[in-house]
Amino acid sequence: MKRQKGFGLFEILVTLVVLGVGVVGLVMLSKSTLTASQDGRRYEIAMRLAESKIEEFRNFNSLVTATAPLTAYTAIASGNTTKSQSGDSYTLAWTVANQYWNGATSAWQNTAPAGYLLNYPGRKQINTTVSWTNSEGVTTSVALTGYVSPTESLTVEQLNGGLDTARTGPKINYTPGVAPDVISIDLGNGSRQETSKPSPTVVAKNNTVGKEVQFETVTYQPANQGNTQQIQQDISSVSCACTYGSTLSAYLPGQPYSTATSQLYWKTGAQQTKQTGTVSGNNQPALCTSCCKDHFDGSGGSFLSYYAPLNTSRQRYNSALSVAASGTYVDACRFVRLDGYYRPLPDWNLVQVIVTTSDFLAKAANQVSYQNYIQYVVKAYIDWQKQTLNWTSTPTVSAPAISDFPTWLQIPANVAPGGDAVTGITINTGTRQLIARGIYVDVLNPTYLTGIDTSVTGYLAKVPFQDINLTMLAEWSMTPLSGQLGAAVTDYATVSNEPVDTIVDLNNYYFGSYSRGYLVAKKSTKDSNQVLQNVKVRATVYQGNSGITATLISPRDQSLALSTELAVKIDSGIVTQPLLTVTGKVQCLEKTKNNDPTPIACKKNVFNNLSMNTSTSGATCQIDKPSSDNQTAIYTCTAEQNSTLVVNFSYSGNSTFLLKPSSLSIPMTPPASGQVISGPCTLLVNNGVTNAANLTCSP
Repeated sequence: MKRQKGFGLFEILVTLVVLGVGVVGLVMLSKSTLTASQDGRRYEIAMRLAESKIEEFRNFNSLVTATAPLTAYTAIASGNTTKSQSGDSYTLAWTVANQYWNGATSAWQNTAPAGYLLNYPGRKQINTTVSWTNSEGVTTSVALTGYVSPTESLTVEQLNGGLDTARTGPKINYTPGVAPDVISIDLGNGSRQETSKPSPTVVAKNNTVGKEVQFETVTYQPANQGNTQQIQQDISSVSCACTYGSTLSAYLPGQPYSTATSQLYWKTGAQQTKQTGTVSGNNQPALCTSCCKDHFDGSGGSFLSYYAPLNTSRQRYNSALSVAASGTYVDACRFVRLDGYYRPLPDWNLVQVIVTTSDFLAKAANQVSYQNYIQYVVKAYIDWQKQTLNWTSTPTVSAPAISDFPTWLQIPANVAPGGDAVTGITINTGTRQLIARGIYVDVLNPTYLTGIDTSVTGYLAKVPFQDINLTMLAEWSMTPLSGQLGAAVTDYATVSNEPVDTIVDLNNYYFGSYSRGYLVAKKSTKDSNQVLQNVKVRATVYQGNSGITATLISPRDQSLALSTELAVKIDSGIVTQPLLTVTGKVQCLEKTKNNDPTPIACKKNVFNNLSMNTSTSGATCQIDKPSSDNQTAIYTCTAEQNSTLVVNFSYSGNSTFLLKPSSLSIPMTPPASGQVISGPCTLLVNNGVTNAANLTCSP
């Protein structure tokens, strides 16, 4: 029998077994690979969820407060949520720890070190954990830690004590104001401080409340190459109609602090649950929402709780000045811009009021006398706080005795060389613009006061004080005569006191919208014996926030109002000073094209919107505009010899043009040769021109 060749059953079975084992192995390998791929994808998703959460916290909208859907840095807090991605469920949890840099230990810590200056932490540590179930049904998690800072990329030194102390800030050129409108004060540490003219905006129709008054206090560093701005306080004060509200968390007043380089800043007040109010009616400034809500004292009896530290039992009154324990009331508040938001400050505290003619303060020597007087007032008031007041929550000490400006000038040593020893004037019939100024000094926390030594040069830089032009906010009147002249005082002179209105053009400050302090001398004040007698002009400023807002909100502010008088003698036979003429150039630069900011000389029609005025008594001014393109304009003014001419320029065109400077102060001293004084120049420059803010005219 012949044998057959081929595969036997046994070989086939072996082959099938081998193939089966291989297939099983391949299936297991495929399953393992798929599981690894799925778990890797889940891990990647978990990491992205953790990273996204930290990045979400970094995109906050403000530092302290925000209204949903906006977010605030201080509101970043611990929490958890569930996310569904690609059919899987992930649990995301995070914890937040506030951290503060301690310069003494060079380390971060979870509690604020002594003397920390900010009301938010230096950074927030975010610990995120994302959990999910893997392919085997086992819970797996991944953790990620990140940090959120309130500022950008600061070094260790820059975070020391909550202040940016290392990085050099940008240098901002500053153009000082011109006397008599603005007076610059030497702080004794190489810097100077001045406060711009207040700009009222009247919103309410009844002219009782609803006023907002804004100005800036600037500290700058004088230098040979120009003035560098160091600090700018953007200040706003409002008067409001309010209604008592509920108990809510609201701000206490901000507090001043001084840096290691003796620069004065404000810190936002703490928030406390207390009585609040709401705005009553329409036509109120936007800041009235905060004024009505926040302007209630806190509890606890500490200095930090009171908006008016010398009036800790402060009451509220209606528009008739009757006590209002419920319902509607009138109020007024002081604000400063911090971190981009207006925050409430302690109430204004008026210490002295001064009234002079504009000519008096336009004279350089008299400016020196007045600057020294401000320093005297501030020192006397700080010394009184340190030595006599010794603040408690129930203060009973009377205000210090501080000489008024005319009395202070009676001491010869107080009069600057070449300055006038009296503020009173003898004039012919005619007109004069008078100037009222107020010196405000804050009542300070006793703890802060310990760091101020008035015997050390430069202490003024640590004191929150302002010298403010109150001409358009003071109440002006003529003091009644007491028998020395036969007629009524208004037969001899009157002074304007028109209702406060919105000032649209600051360069036409005293005459553009309404008039206050404008004296009209009508006839001679000689008595029957031909002896010149005085008539007196009085300027009265209400105490506290009532004065700055020109809105009386309490009987106390009225009873503690400060008044001062200016003695005026009118002699119709007085010899008039000869007139002098001054001329100067007004140069102009505009953009080459709308899309080309390169500066070129202006076309002639640009000057059509340029105007000028003067507050100097008896002076007149005009602008001779060019007749062709690429030329300058010429201003010409006449004023009395030996007076100080103050001129103001303004531009009303559709394009934005800067005037550098917008005001000039010119001594009308007879020239050494010729008949015409060569005056300083000014530059009219389009704001879109390259480096416009730093350009100046060429004499």
